[in-house]
Amino acid sequence: MSIYTLPYPALEILKILAKHGSLTAKEIQEHLGKDVEPKAIKYALRRLLENKVIYRVPNLLDMRSVYYRTATREELSDLANDLSPEITEQIIEAMEQGNDNFLQA
Repeated sequence: MSIYTLPYPALEILKILAKHGSLTAKEIQEHLGKDVEPKAIKYALRRLLENKVIYRVPNLLDMRSVYYRTATREELSDLANDLSPEITEQIIEAMEQGNDNFLQA
C-alpha cells in the first residue's frame, strides 16, 4: 500500500515524534492539544504504521501501552520507492522541522 495523501494530523505527529522521540498515543494527544479528536490521532497513527513511516515499540514498563517512533533515515529511504514524491517530501520536511539534526546524523 502506498500513501498518496496523509490524514490530518499525520504531519504534526511526525514533527512531535521527531522532536520528542518515542511517545505513547496519550502523550501525542497531550502535545497536539484538545482541539484534535482522539479518533483523528488513531487514524493518522494507523495510516503511518501501515506505511512504515512510524513503528510501534513495546513499553517494557507497562505492556498495556506502546510507544511510537519515527522511521530512521535508512527505513525511510527504503520506503521512498513506494511513496509518492509529494508525500515523501512532506514526511521529510515534517521530520526536519521536528528535529534539526534529522538529516545530519
